[in-house]
Amino acid sequence: MRVLVIEDNRDLQANIARFLEPDFLLDFAGTGPEGLALALANPYDVIVLDLMLPGMSGLEVCERYRQAAPRLVPILMLTARDTLEDKEEGFQAGADDYLVKPFSLRELRWRLEALARRPVPPSGRKLTLGGLTLEPESGQTRWGGRTVRLNRTEALILRLLMEAAPEAVPAATLAERLWGDNAPESSALRTHVYALRKALAGLGLDNAITTRRNEGYLLDAR
Repeated sequence: MRVLVIEDNRDLQANIARFLEPDFLLDFAGTGPEGLALALANPYDVIVLDLMLPGMSGLEVCERYRQAAPRLVPILMLTARDTLEDKEEGFQAGADDYLVKPFSLRELRWRLEALARRPVPPSGRKLTLGGLTLEPESGQTRWGGRTVRLNRTEALILRLLMEAAPEAVPAATLAERLWGDNAPESSALRTHVYALRKALAGLGLDNAITTRRNEGYLLDAR
C-alpha cells in the first residue's frame, strides 16, 4: 500500500515511519503546497492529511485535491480538534475519515487498511436512478442540471443506496462496506450520511435519504 502522509510534526512523521514502513510504502510532506503537489503527481492508495499545516491548511489541500484529482483516493484527516462541527467541516472538504490526536498507531494502521479496502468501481461506469446520475470513480453526481462532486465515502454510500433502491440499506451493512471489521463509533456513519444529504440537497434533492426504523437508510431520487 502506498501512503502519502502530509504532516509537519517531524516527531510524528518519524513515529509513523517506524511503525508502518515495514509493510507500507510511505511518502512524507511537511507543508500544504508540497503535500498537494505530491498527491496530484503520484498514485497513492490513501492520503493522511493533518488539518493544521504551514503554507496551506489541510482543509484547503483537501478541497483543491478533490477538485483536481482524476480519481477518488481516500483521505484520512488528522487533527487535535474533535467537535462535531470540526468533523463536519473536514468531511465537507472531502475527507473520508477522521482521527483525533493523540491517536494509537495501531488504530492509524487499521484505518488505513480499511480505507484501502473500499471498492473502487470500474472506470467509466455510471449509475442512474430516476433523474440522479453517479459516476462512482470520480464522485461526480448530477440531478436536475446541477452537478456536485462527492468524496469517496459519500460516493460509496450513494452507490450502495442507489443499487439497493427501492429497498433500504441497514446501517450495519453500510458500516461494514465502509470500514470492514474496524468500524468507528456509530456517529461516524451518521455524519457521512448527513454530509451526503446536504450534498444532494444542494442539487435540489431535498429529503432524498430517509431513515426507516429497524430497516436502515432509503434513497428516493424522484
